[in-house]
Amino acid sequence: MRRILTAALLSAAFLLPACNLTSQSRVDSIKQMNQGIQQLNKNNLGGAERAMQEAIKTDPTHAEAYLNLGKLYRKQQKWVDAEKTFRGAIDNMGDTPRGDYWFELGAVQVAQANDAAASRVTQEEKWNEAISSFSDAIRLNPNLYKAHFQMGTLHEKLDEPEQADAAYRKCIELNANYSPCFVSLGNMYIDYGFSNVAMAVLETGTKINETDPDMWNGMGRALLNLNRAKEAVDAYKKARRIDPDKPDVLFGLGMAYAEIPNRKEAEDTLNEFISKAGDSPEHVKKAAQDTIMRMQGPI
Repeated sequence: MRRILTAALLSAAFLLPACNLTSQSRVDSIKQMNQGIQQLNKNNLGGAERAMQEAIKTDPTHAEAYLNLGKLYRKQQKWVDAEKTFRGAIDNMGDTPRGDYWFELGAVQVAQANDAAASRVTQEEKWNEAISSFSDAIRLNPNLYKAHFQMGTLHEKLDEPEQADAAYRKCIELNANYSPCFVSLGNMYIDYGFSNVAMAVLETGTKINETDPDMWNGMGRALLNLNRAKEAVDAYKKARRIDPDKPDVLFGLGMAYAEIPNRKEAEDTLNEFISKAGDSPEHVKKAAQDTIMRMQGPI
């Protein structure tokens, strides 16, 4: 009888559904990765890096360990290491490819292009690499609206306005509440000399998100370019109420006052801009100083 029961139990054991067991190396790698995340939360970057590196050594196919180490390198601005590590994550995605892995790679490539020491040739190489990465992210997840936005900014930098326009519009289609898409599309039209089109874009944007200072700043730019200085002042004032210390808003408001002209407000606002200009471009600072001098003399 016992033999019969034993045989029956053995048969039943083999008929049970199989569990999705994880290898011991993966279990250990996950523990080490989590230890790294804990160290990162304690701001122990060195300890976090060592733990995550050990996680990858324990299981070289653990994509998430590569991903978290890449994010750590990005936090430390170790761009080359971050790019290499994100590529490791992508190489080990297996049967469940994820668009956000490609997005992380593209973001690091953009950061490398933005490095102050990067030549124009290097910038363009990295911008094109990033476009390819964001394209792969979108291929895997077409709803990654931030990837479309990044594509737009890169095509604009490469002087490819039609591609930039399409990317910004796709971003708006996917998530109209993400105001940077409206702002960038509107500012691009201003830069290419189509302030009237920019107005239409930004007016739509302000109806969706009226608390974004960049949206109202763009409106001010467009109105000023259309020689509607008083309306531009109103738009810049709205931006200033939302963010009183934003340098480009102070600059635009001061320049709009100068066109009315309102000497005192122009001079006061541009002086405030100069005091808060920070890393604003030198030609913008010079334009502010020249306008202050003009306000102090005969008009």
